[in-house]
Amino acid sequence: MLRNISAVAPEIVHPELVSLNDPEVCARACAQLLAKVGSLTTSLQLKYRLEVLPSIDESSKWKLRVKLDSVAWFDYWKLLVNEKDLAIKAREYVKAAQNKLDNLPPVDYCEHELVESRRYCFIVDCKFGSWCKNGHHVAMGLCGQPIERADGSKPKCTFGIIYEFAITAPDFSFPEFNVSVKRDPARQIMLSPKKHVPNYVLMTDVNTWNTIETVYTTLSKKINAFALEGIAVNFGKWETASAKDESEYALDCHGHFYMHLSRVAVNTLSDIDGWKSIHGRVKHPENYLDKDIHELEVRRLIPLEKSVIWGELGSFRKDLADIRATVSALSNTVTSLQGTVTSLQGTVTSLQGTVTSLQGTVTSLQGTNCHFTPGNCHFTPQGNTR
Repeated sequence: MLRNISAVAPEIVHPELVSLNDPEVCARACAQLLAKVGSLTTSLQLKYRLEVLPSIDESSKWKLRVKLDSVAWFDYWKLLVNEKDLAIKAREYVKAAQNKLDNLPPVDYCEHELVESRRYCFIVDCKFGSWCKNGHHVAMGLCGQPIERADGSKPKCTFGIIYEFAITAPDFSFPEFNVSVKRDPARQIMLSPKKHVPNYVLMTDVNTWNTIETVYTTLSKKINAFALEGIAVNFGKWETASAKDESEYALDCHGHFYMHLSRVAVNTLSDIDGWKSIHGRVKHPENYLDKDIHELEVRRLIPLEKSVIWGELGSFRKDLADIRATVSALSNTVTSLQGTVTSLQGTVTSLQGTVTSLQGTVTSLQGTNCHFTPGNCHFTPQGNTR
């Protein structure tokens, strides 16, 4: 059974580790994760990312997780926990994510120059191998399948491969997939189906994971078991990040996923025939983490922290007013007690006068000749001593 959305990070993690050598298990685990996302609120489905990451505990196993949009995750938990606890957890997540970004290893120098491309046309009516009407080269494998956009329109899919960016190594030629790199010089290769298949169908298909297993096995033999650093698949607005506004992103965009390579893998593959397009690809793969935590801080976390601080300040002011009232009451009590003490001091003084008067009387009585025994009193006047 899948866990719920994490309270400490915007993610859903599959409870079981998987092996890339078991395509059926991988496809089933992905189906479970995507079904879980499909049961969430609409805001949590607008943009998310399926990731396959190496397990820290078991070297041959991989962890599957869905990385959710941080702002949507924040809004989800805001309805369930108090604001102060949410602010603390969100700040801890931002600090951990920033620490991860700060500790990325420096980008290595690459002796191979980055491969550039010519200008290409992505008009689906043009034919690859020819020049388009604008005088540009026509991209490989243009799709042309009608796709559904969030605004209800259904234009033709313009997904295609730039020829210079294609991987042409024989052992990376697959009947159902194209293998290429993007214009961005990141350490990753992109696998895209030759037919139009959306990502949520692509990543639950056993055939896709059969191809991933082949790529993983081939890379492990050519380099080592750590040649592959992860697999990433974007959905929603993260899949079509270049959309001009929120209404334009495609609901069934042409599927594709990225396999992130180690720096050793890029250096090794650069010297192999058919891998010229990997030259100069040394940048860290994009994971949207920097932009994501920035949006979380600016749009949600900082305003909430200010609100919490002002709330605590208001509570502090109320407590301070209560303390002042208590001090004032105590001051009045002290004043009253001081009056009582003064009155008691007057009483003591009066009693001291009475005692002095009584002492005088006793002294006067001592000057008379009076013998007192119980029942008998003999008084002899002073001077008569016979």
